Amino acid sequence: MVLAAGAFLIGDSKEADASTSYIQGETNVVAVEGSLTYKIMFFETADFDTLSLTFTAVVKDSNDNSLSGLVSPSSGSLNNGVESSLTITAPKTPGKFTLEVTFKSTINDGTPVSTVKTQAFSVVEPVVLKATLKNIGDVDFTDFVVYFKIDGNLLTESKTTVSVAANSTTEVSYNMVVEYLANGKHTFQVVAGSENIGGGASFIGGEGVFWKGSSDYGLMNIMLGLLLVVLIIAVIWFYRKPVKNYGKQTKNVGKPRSRR
Repeated sequence: MVLAAGAFLIGDSKEADASTSYIQGETNVVAVEGSLTYKIMFFETADFDTLSLTFTAVVKDSNDNSLSGLVSPSSGSLNNGVESSLTITAPKTPGKFTLEVTFKSTINDGTPVSTVKTQAFSVVEPVVLKATLKNIGDVDFTDFVVYFKIDGNLLTESKTTVSVAANSTTEVSYNMVVEYLANGKHTFQVVAGSENIGGGASFIGGEGVFWKGSSDYGLMNIMLGLLLVVLIIAVIWFYRKPVKNYGKQTKNVGKPRSRR
């Protein structure tokens, strides 16, 4: 997982002297058309009588093209040393993007000084995990906490509460947002959370398999494709094969015999 729970990601900067600034966020990965929030801050450490602080923000693609309408707010004023929030709306297509924030500080009505900060982030298609749980006990579940595990690893951010009557089923799903996931087969399961009063619960199901990039059917599909090609070649050869002696007359047929 690339989600950095409890940590902050700090962007690169080109800073002016006697000031500090940053972009901070809890993750740099987001689902397509999802949203994420960053905190920005500029602190002017020089002595001043008056200070004007403003910013502009824009999202750029991997080709350094500016994409409008993805940052809110995209400009405004700041208080010295006080954080302000920016909300990013992810594009509809996956890819690598950069949030670029330009701070502009003006001390004592002098010449404005610009400071540029950048933060890279990735937009990905989420992996949708779905499972059906059946309560096989004779006690109803109410606000019961469950988590997803993938390949044996607990996804703490997948925490979900479910309520289901005894001997009934319920659906649970989670959109897993990861930047890197190995190709091949992956398994997942739903497990009860340790915070539930009374511990675990009696349920069955909640397991599944998915593939990224390939599947167990890959070899079978290749073999079936080759077999189909062979059959097509055989049919073409059969219908194009010339019939032996077709259109030929038998030797001496219709000719009078010599009486010698």
